Amino acid sequence: MSLLPKTYEALLADLKRLENENQLLRQTLEDKVIHHSHLIHELQFTKYSIDTISDAIFWTDEYGNYVFVNDAACKNYGYTKEELLSMKMFEVDPLFTVERWNAHWQEILDRKSFSIETVNKRKDGTSFPIEVTVNLVEYNGKQYNCAIVHNITERKLSEDKLKKSAIRLAEMNSTKDKFFSIIAHDLRGPLGTQREFTKILNEKDSSFTDAERSTYLKMLEESSDLVFSLLENLLDWSRSQTGAIQFHPVPIDFYELTQRVIGLLTLSANKKNLTISNQIPKPLEIVADSFMIETVIRNLISNAIKFSNAQKVITIGVLPSEQKTIRNETTFFVKDEGVGMQKEQIENLFRLDQKTSTLGTGRESGTGLGLILCKEFLEQHHGTIWVESKSGFGSTFFFQLAQNTKNL
Repeated sequence: MSLLPKTYEALLADLKRLENENQLLRQTLEDKVIHHSHLIHELQFTKYSIDTISDAIFWTDEYGNYVFVNDAACKNYGYTKEELLSMKMFEVDPLFTVERWNAHWQEILDRKSFSIETVNKRKDGTSFPIEVTVNLVEYNGKQYNCAIVHNITERKLSEDKLKKSAIRLAEMNSTKDKFFSIIAHDLRGPLGTQREFTKILNEKDSSFTDAERSTYLKMLEESSDLVFSLLENLLDWSRSQTGAIQFHPVPIDFYELTQRVIGLLTLSANKKNLTISNQIPKPLEIVADSFMIETVIRNLISNAIKFSNAQKVITIGVLPSEQKTIRNETTFFVKDEGVGMQKEQIENLFRLDQKTSTLGTGRESGTGLGLILCKEFLEQHHGTIWVESKSGFGSTFFFQLAQNTKNL
């Protein structure tokens, strides 16, 4: 290395070189500062994005410890970050145990990314359904589960609504099938009978004795009564299914309503020499839909007449106050001394998809539709209907009009 003094030109060249190097260093420093600023901005933006989304984000280690949580996790679960970071994941998931977590961690290692549904619990103890997207991530030489937790309460409610709608649709289809079955079988039968008897009477009327003519006319009358009753119930039922019957509760004198229905059915009762005893207290008033409740009473008394033996008593009354239900509802009853029912008949009594009708003591037929109407109309009053019966010992139908009654 030369120790001779540098010339002016050499010094000038060194100075220029140093200036260029300095300029390059300054540019590099500025670039690094800008890059660092961009990294800080991206980090802040990423943190802001993670903390402001509605879904909770949890990082857990292989032991289920929380090592990172976002702000949404704190908000959704009701804990502070410090509290969550001191907890394990199965402290908020009642469906997980330590053993299940170990199996779950192995599944994470095997599958890397997948989704599960479970239930989580907030700090206040309330639970809610969640969908968890599981992601295996590696950071700084360690493996973690990055779990994105989505509250699916609304989805579950929608799914429940869809399930109920599907059940309702199936019920409606069953109802439709039953409806056409009634029309095809129960209506066709008596109409066919009327047609045949009318034809016989028309062709051979002159050859009949008075007794034969009376017998045929009585059969025609009974067939007409059956058709009328069936059409009446079919009309009421179809109107209820289409919403054509509007629920309109008004104050009703229940004794007078019952007495009016008894008057309409007196002729049918007289054919069997039956006594219908109205034991409804005269000061009793109910607040109900007059048409619906009259339909209920009419069907229950008609059934009692149908299944009663001759010279028996049908009673309509109210249970004594000491026999009222827990909700203090007034319970009415229609009791007959007829043929009664077996357990299998009772179980299917209020189901439209089951054929439950049997012949009455006078060989009267029916569809079972009247009791379905009773049930539907009482449910619109938030009431219930049930029966107690034993084969050979009569039946008692009970019904309640949930808190719609009052004594004057």
